[in-house]
Amino acid sequence: MNHDKNAPRLGLVALSWPMFVEELTGGITAFTDTLFLSMISDGAASSVGMLGPVLMLGYFIMPQFTSAGTSVSAQYMGAKRDDHVIPTWVANIAISVCMGAIFSLVLFALSGRIGLWLGMNAAQNAYASDYMSVIAVNFLMVGLRTSYASILASKTLTRWTMVSSVVTNLINIPLNWALMTGFWIFPELGVRGIALATVVSYLVGFLILFFMVHYGLGISFAVRGLARRAREVVGPILRIGIPAALEPFSYTIQSIVVSAIIIKLGSAAMGANTYVNRFNFLDMAASWALTMGGQIVMSHHLGANRLDDVKKTYWKIAAMVTTFAFAVYLGLVVFSGHFLSLFTRDPEILALAVPLLFIALAMEPIRSINILGGVALKTVGDGKFSVVMGLVFMWGLVPVLVACVALGGGIFELWLCLLADETIRAAINAWRWKSGRWIGKRVIDGPS
Repeated sequence: MNHDKNAPRLGLVALSWPMFVEELTGGITAFTDTLFLSMISDGAASSVGMLGPVLMLGYFIMPQFTSAGTSVSAQYMGAKRDDHVIPTWVANIAISVCMGAIFSLVLFALSGRIGLWLGMNAAQNAYASDYMSVIAVNFLMVGLRTSYASILASKTLTRWTMVSSVVTNLINIPLNWALMTGFWIFPELGVRGIALATVVSYLVGFLILFFMVHYGLGISFAVRGLARRAREVVGPILRIGIPAALEPFSYTIQSIVVSAIIIKLGSAAMGANTYVNRFNFLDMAASWALTMGGQIVMSHHLGANRLDDVKKTYWKIAAMVTTFAFAVYLGLVVFSGHFLSLFTRDPEILALAVPLLFIALAMEPIRSINILGGVALKTVGDGKFSVVMGLVFMWGLVPVLVACVALGGGIFELWLCLLADETIRAAINAWRWKSGRWIGKRVIDGPS
């Protein structure tokens, strides 16, 4: 049988490096947004930065959910059940667009209140409201973009999503400057302009993916019995997608609580937390790219019932992501003065930020293992265990954080608690994988 040029290739690095560039450029977008906001003021940057966990409900959870469609369609490909592939893509798009539209409407309606609910003062909430009222629209773009990207990912054509992401970033950075400052023909919009630049760049990124799928690959959704078959694959998508979304959802809600606690610690703590967190896009890009690439590889191997290859892929990724994360933060610690000065010269913020980088040196390699463990278990159909344990420990941490602050702890002590949380959950997920209890739990039937 002849294979066309679009036949899946399962090399981990070949699959992952385009996604690494995609994740990296996405992280650069957030990094440069904070950089431009810090040009307005530390108050603007830190106020919008504390909205991060709220925005993660869309940026983090929706891609997790659409990755379920990637996994299911890849398993159908591995099992040679091609008649279920296009219905899986269409069901994934419908689910993602509905989620994005609902989230956009809710965020827009509540944009003026969210900062106040988190504990911001009137000035801080004004920055947060300006940003949130515009960026809310972007989550419809996120739903469309991630679901179309999942089509390319399931066919292992991750280089195409990389192109979309690079173009998005190339548009976003100059547009940030133009809309913030009123350069040339553009209006001077300040904080709103930085949010609008993100929305416009995401729209362009989606249009590129749309063109690649329907014109580059020639994929048509006009197939017989599409609605019936799409309904049939909703079950497998939900079996992976709901566990995949529940744990990040819980993590995000926990992060919102943490944001509210940090806001009570004052503007310097807010700034230090925001600026140090902006550097984690470097190691997160590698962790997510290798994990998502591994999810595709493991799904194809699982569909073909090659369990030894599934296990080998997991441990290979674990070694790579921890090494990369440690190397990145070692460099940030050694040259902390140079990197932090990109955002601020405020001595109070800098005095708090440097110790946080040392905690991150320990936490980020552990977090990368936690990401891998959770995604891998969900991919093989054993997501329930990861979700339950994650919920127990994440919410068990909240009263610890509250007690920590009540006893006089500051941002440093708070981050030590977060390090403990990541460590415990990573260890449990790694133990579960090593135990092999996930074997036999995949979400589709065997090869036909």
